[in-house]
Amino acid sequence: MHLTACAVVYLTVGVLARTVLSTRPAAARAVTRVSGAMMIAIGAVLLMERLTG
Repeated sequence: MHLTACAVVYLTVGVLARTVLSTRPAAARAVTRVSGAMMIAIGAVLLMERLTG
């Protein structure tokens, strides 16, 4: 049940985000940059935890 609920939520968020961001190219670029920076930061934190733990 939890897996199905998560799948529905993520699918809905993805569809809505695509709809909103397709009409606003500048916002889409900003979201892309921010999400990329966040992924790099999370990866760096995980790497540091792995190396020090």
